[in-house]
Amino acid sequence: MRGTLIESQVVFADEPGMSKLHSKGFYGKVQEKKLYLNFLEALYLMEKEKIEVEYQGEVLTFSELLEIARSEAEFDIRYFVYKDLRDKGLIVKTGFKYGCHFRVYRKGPEEHAEYLVHVIPEKREFQTYDIVKHCRLAHSVNKVMIFAFIDEEGDITYYSVERMRM
Repeated sequence: MRGTLIESQVVFADEPGMSKLHSKGFYGKVQEKKLYLNFLEALYLMEKEKIEVEYQGEVLTFSELLEIARSEAEFDIRYFVYKDLRDKGLIVKTGFKYGCHFRVYRKGPEEHAEYLVHVIPEKREFQTYDIVKHCRLAHSVNKVMIFAFIDEEGDITYYSVERMRM
């Protein structure tokens, strides 16, 4: 299945193939009979050899699309975590609405997300206020807040933080 890179999304107009991607793995967003994938989704599916991406009439390699995607801040660390969560069989969607990187589902987006995940490079200074802010928001929408710390080797450590009342 081949999609076309348009700005920061890969667009598919092939109805049968795109329906399968969206309905089985909950990839992308369907609008006006087209499937729109963000860079994370597109690169993951390229790596799994499920899709090809075309730009200006040429088929891109994984490395070429990755280089384009790196225009987004901290793309590499977000991709490592996205890939790890997907490889664990979880459904991963953007979490911008919640001020974090991802919403994570066990079954699919027709249910409520169970987790909010925020990715942090291990060496970055992280303030207590940031933890409190994220946890309060997660608590207010009945989700578990998870921080994904990633080191320079790409190893990920997940910490679940919940608000405790006494």
